[in-house]
Amino acid sequence: MQDNARKITYGAMMIALFAILLAVSLYTPFLGNVTMFFIALPIILYRLKYDRNSSLLTLAAGIVLSLLIGGILLVPIAFVHGILGFIIGETIVRGKSKLYIFMASGLTLLITGMGVYVGAVLFFGFNMIDALMTVMEETKEQMKSFMANYGGVPDGYDEVVTSTFQMYEYTIPSIFIISIFMLAFILLTLNLGVAKRLGFEVPKFPPFREMKLPMIAVILYGAILLITLFAGVKPGTNLYLITVNATTVLRFLFLLQGVSLIHYYVNEMKLPKVATVVATIFALMLAPITTMLGILDTGVNLRAWLRKDKSK
Repeated sequence: MQDNARKITYGAMMIALFAILLAVSLYTPFLGNVTMFFIALPIILYRLKYDRNSSLLTLAAGIVLSLLIGGILLVPIAFVHGILGFIIGETIVRGKSKLYIFMASGLTLLITGMGVYVGAVLFFGFNMIDALMTVMEETKEQMKSFMANYGGVPDGYDEVVTSTFQMYEYTIPSIFIISIFMLAFILLTLNLGVAKRLGFEVPKFPPFREMKLPMIAVILYGAILLITLFAGVKPGTNLYLITVNATTVLRFLFLLQGVSLIHYYVNEMKLPKVATVVATIFALMLAPITTMLGILDTGVNLRAWLRKDKSK
């Protein structure tokens, strides 16, 4: 009886905290930008403490309460963060590695985010991509008008800007996926940090310098480049959309691999931590070179050469 009373009391506290974080995130301009990252925390904490069925009931109650507090507008946010919190808590309880939890969290955000997008299109007639392209088109016209008033519009302005916008439109799927997984990493890092502070045992990521992409990534990247060069891929076709989005994702991964290699080198040289920060800034500023380093490190294992040079 006492255990059930504690479970109900703790559940009520987490439901209230979940609703408060949702309301603050939606209605408070500056504080809401911070609390938005911790909406999933009450569900994570409850799942770490109690069983799966009770956690699902708490999640459902939190979503219903969000509907009562903020109306239909809060429900998609509550649904996405609630499911994410449950998945994070569930994978921790099952003893999964932090990398596994990260991938599960990213996929959860990706699937629920796509569900919210489809729901917004079907039920509210709101297409985020069309709205974004409309804003970009308006920005292009405003810039054109500004340049016409102050010095004239450069030759080929419309063609260059239109082709750039088309490229952004084509790469929206890959940019969406990258952004989702970056958000998952941030949410996971912040929420598990708080859970650890509260006394819960949570897994850790291995050091970033130990990141190593599989060799298949280089093979896949090379195959995409060959297809692009020799298959006559035309913009707007399905093959073009696949290759350009796959290339965007792979280049981002190789950029991370290159930064990881630089972190590894700084660590091997026993340089101070500030050197890692400075090196990372320069690596991001010189992204094409860093990406090439990532490709080489994945394909020929530059770290082995660095270790060999150090041992001499």
